Amino acid sequence: MEIGIERIYSKSFSEKGINNVIKWEVQQIKDQQIIKIKFINKGSLHRQGIWVRTDMGIEIPALSEEIYPSINLWEDTSPKEIICKCHSKNGYLSLYNIWDEGDGRESQSYSSGMIVEEKEGKLIYNCNDFGFETNFDDLIFSIEKL
Repeated sequence: MEIGIERIYSKSFSEKGINNVIKWEVQQIKDQQIIKIKFINKGSLHRQGIWVRTDMGIEIPALSEEIYPSINLWEDTSPKEIICKCHSKNGYLSLYNIWDEGDGRESQSYSSGMIVEEKEGKLIYNCNDFGFETNFDDLIFSIEKL
């Protein structure tokens, strides 16, 4: 499996009988695809965010025309809604949840992951930063393809 072109599920949650926890999300997109990311809720004491990447980069038109290889969007410093332009040759958007307990950005821990549901054309992600005692409410955000 090549990272960045296929959804990766959490092996540690699967071992506990929970098979729908996503470690690394991949969504199909078109080149120049516009997406809206919306932060819905944060239920953790730690700083929460998401990491987003495509093979050709991400642009945030409201800021500049600069294209970034990947971006970290933090719930506490980003606008509640962010419009991104996704540049891609291979047609894949990668993302996963990130957090900071005070020592810098962390991600992809043994027990981190996201549960996704589709509602009204939006993908709603319910995130867990770490630990198996979770309601998957450390961060809730949505992605909508425009």
